[in-house]
Amino acid sequence: MRRVTRFQATKDDSDTREVTAEDTEDSEANMENQLELAEATEELTTAKAIMCLSNKMTEMKDEIKQELAHFKTEINQKLLNITTDIRNQGTRLAESEQRFGELESANKDLRDALLHSIKQQKTLMTKMTDLEGRSRRNNLRVYNISENAEGSSMSSFMDTFLKRELSLREEEDLQIQRAHRSLGPKPQDKHAARSILVNFQRFDMKDKVLRAAWAKKIIFDGKVITFANDMPTEINNKMKEYKDIKKSLKEAKIRFQTPYPAKLRVHWEDGPACTRQRKRRRRTRGRGAFLWRSPALQIRTGSRYSLEIRIGTRLGTLILSEYGKDCVCFRMTS
Repeated sequence: MRRVTRFQATKDDSDTREVTAEDTEDSEANMENQLELAEATEELTTAKAIMCLSNKMTEMKDEIKQELAHFKTEINQKLLNITTDIRNQGTRLAESEQRFGELESANKDLRDALLHSIKQQKTLMTKMTDLEGRSRRNNLRVYNISENAEGSSMSSFMDTFLKRELSLREEEDLQIQRAHRSLGPKPQDKHAARSILVNFQRFDMKDKVLRAAWAKKIIFDGKVITFANDMPTEINNKMKEYKDIKKSLKEAKIRFQTPYPAKLRVHWEDGPACTRQRKRRRRTRGRGAFLWRSPALQIRTGSRYSLEIRIGTRLGTLILSEYGKDCVCFRMTS
């Protein structure tokens, strides 16, 4: 009985063990299934995530491609515009260079024409001044005769005045064609008087009267009457440049003359010498220079001799100094 009971117990234990083993196997199988399911789920989730990420990357790639394509199109358009602008600028630059070349050529032609015109103008002005001077050769100017002294007839007054003051014969015909005051307005000052212009029919008669007038001192109404040739305005302006020099030469008691058209002849001990204008140089500060080919002039200053003298004038300082060999120079400095 005990054996049966022991056997029965042993059998139950075996069954229990078998059941437990089966349950364990089932549990392990379930666990494996669960693990497989979890792994499958995880793989599925990962696959979905990868798929989603892949889709997003694809979308990003598409967006980047679109943006790059748009950027490329925009860059190409801008490059095309820049190329067009550069081509247009090149065309305009070529046109500008052509125009500049034409302008330079035209400017050169115009400059040459202008220089030629200026040269011709100077030549014509010189000829016109010469013709004007020749047309005035028979004219004589008389200064310092009071206003209204001529009375009703200037020609009769000048004929009588010249014959009386110059000791000419009464029966001699001076051949005065016209005589009148200068065309300026009548001065308000009673002591000032306009010059008188006398026109002779013949030049030799006018020259004879002028030489006779220069040979003697004529005083009329307490004034010294002076006579001069009738010169064009241009020559008179040039003669004014010698005004201070002539005054200084008079003070130095040096004989001089002013021949036509606008020269200054100085009479040195060895003979007369005429001026010539020297071209202004860059290093020369003076307004002009007049040269004489003459032995060196020695001027006494104090107790010794010097080769330079400075004379104050309204235009500046007049300097008389040695210039090279056997040459004396007058120059003006401000």
